[in-house]
Amino acid sequence: MAARGELIDFVRAALDRGRSRDEIRAALCGAGWRRADADRALAAFAEGGFTPPVPRPRPFVSARDAAIYALGFFALCVVVVNGVAELFALVERALGPAAPFGRAEAWRIAALAVFAPLFLVLDLRAERENPVRKTFAYAAFFFATLVLLFTLVGVIALGLTGGLGAELALKAAILASAAAIVLLYYRRDLRQDSHRD
Repeated sequence: MAARGELIDFVRAALDRGRSRDEIRAALCGAGWRRADADRALAAFAEGGFTPPVPRPRPFVSARDAAIYALGFFALCVVVVNGVAELFALVERALGPAAPFGRAEAWRIAALAVFAPLFLVLDLRAERENPVRKTFAYAAFFFATLVLLFTLVGVIALGLTGGLGAELALKAAILASAAAIVLLYYRRDLRQDSHRD
């Protein structure tokens, strides 16, 4: 954070002294700064010949935003966990003895009925460029990637020991599919962020 503030101060001072953006970028890159960092620092100020340089507005993160996006992320987690658990129950019912509709299944369906619409409503109203959304998009990316990796580890380990039957293979496919859907869903957020680097 201190380095970013130092970079912004340098760009402000250089613009104030009449240096061009290309000169400033070249000087920063020559000193070892990444081009993306230099461009980000230059983008913090409006273009034009006004002195002193005019700062652009920065995204503002409010406590309200944090609460709403956290609620949306929590709703996504509830939907994914209960959706996967319900699909696991369907696999068990299809491949094993028919189990009665139980209390756990009722709770899972109730959770899906409440949290799936909540997630959809909150996500439809979300601002794609909000920094809090970006944070939760990266958290979703992190956890979904872990699920994919550990599912792969489990499949390989069970395959090597001969313990990978049809039921476990189907459950692994469900887990991997759920993680892949989350990754695909947040792909646009992650791609927009990477284009800035």
